[in-house]
Amino acid sequence: MDIVIPEILCIICSFLDIDDVRRFRLCCRAFADAGACFVHREIIFYLHQDDFDMLRRISLHPIASRNVHSLVYIGHTLGPPKKSPGEFFDDYNTIQTAETIRAQRMGEQIPLRKTKGKLMELYKGYETTIQQEERLARNNEDFSCLKEVISRFKSLQEITLSCEFWFWGGSTKTPYDDCLASPGANIKPMGCRQLDSLLSAVFETDIKLKRLTAGTFNWQFFQKPPAELRRAISSFSDLTCLELCIGTGMDEYAVSDAGDVETGTEIPRCRRLLRTGLLRDFLKSLTQLRTLYVVFDWHSEEHGYAARLEHIMEPNYRWKHLENLTLGNITCERRDLMSMLKRHKGTLSELCLRDIRLRSTSWLLLLPRIRRILNLDLACICGELYGQEETTPYYDEYWDLAVPEAIDDPLRAEVNEYLVDKNIKHCPLNMYNSSFD
Repeated sequence: MDIVIPEILCIICSFLDIDDVRRFRLCCRAFADAGACFVHREIIFYLHQDDFDMLRRISLHPIASRNVHSLVYIGHTLGPPKKSPGEFFDDYNTIQTAETIRAQRMGEQIPLRKTKGKLMELYKGYETTIQQEERLARNNEDFSCLKEVISRFKSLQEITLSCEFWFWGGSTKTPYDDCLASPGANIKPMGCRQLDSLLSAVFETDIKLKRLTAGTFNWQFFQKPPAELRRAISSFSDLTCLELCIGTGMDEYAVSDAGDVETGTEIPRCRRLLRTGLLRDFLKSLTQLRTLYVVFDWHSEEHGYAARLEHIMEPNYRWKHLENLTLGNITCERRDLMSMLKRHKGTLSELCLRDIRLRSTSWLLLLPRIRRILNLDLACICGELYGQEETTPYYDEYWDLAVPEAIDDPLRAEVNEYLVDKNIKHCPLNMYNSSFD
């Protein structure tokens, strides 16, 4: 195979999907080297010893290391806390019952129950894995490993942190599949350790990222000395895409034997931090942005919203290249939002507003103005919309259009089509389909 020109092999690989490239590499050394340019362009990993060993091997490969473009860190772990054998067996019984019910309803064969000996074997594997997790975190081996390997990924352009499966719809296979236990966002504050370990490694290099995607991570990530945040700006100066889902706290508690959830429990503290302008100033420094996505995961009836529009976007500031904008779970006034959109009308082609409260102004006035001013290729107005009539008797406005990842909503589809299609004459939202509080 020495007579085959390597460039031709690379062209062949460019037309194959990843699974085919992996098989292609098994043919011979020349094929393996050509495939190495493609097979590890995106690396997905967890806080797991096997995954960190994999990262080291790839980083030491002379070809693969130069062709890593994207890192995806799934921020789910088995613990803390570690389950006792009794808790582990109880979880298995719950899973077994659910699988049995599903099989009966689907007319499939009921899965065999595992023996107590097999369950103990699985528990030992679970115990070993969670002990490895604890050691990695205790010794900061995650930080040291990422600092080591990222310095060798000279072509790295994109970093994604996914907790609770925000921003990641890929493979559900995990390194924990043999543990009979499901990983989750267990390290608190959620996502902060994982995001810190990624970005601190990038700061130590001369890598200029093009895309940073992170969510859900807790708002406490931003509680850093101003000097440290300013130092980060140089690594982000070339960003064209920034996507953030910021967590605002959630408590689970028991009510009459039924589980319940209180969301947005940390909103007041998050809001105080954002009022300082810390996030707004950081976003303003990213002059090359084409895509900006800033969503807070919750608002609450008791605590309100984590941010106002002016906490995120500097009044009168314009990103010269902004094409795609998503804002979620913030509060603002119609005129302020419209002023910001007007500044970007020359470039903005995609707009998503989800779970937005207009404090004392009306969606019935906002939507027609958005349609008239902007030429959108794609619009998504979704979630819970709050507003208020601007003439007496100042009735409250409320529509729940749901979010696209939850359910289809005919009214949401009509609203979004209205914003894109100038031939539709009347806004689908009106006071007759509004729900009053």
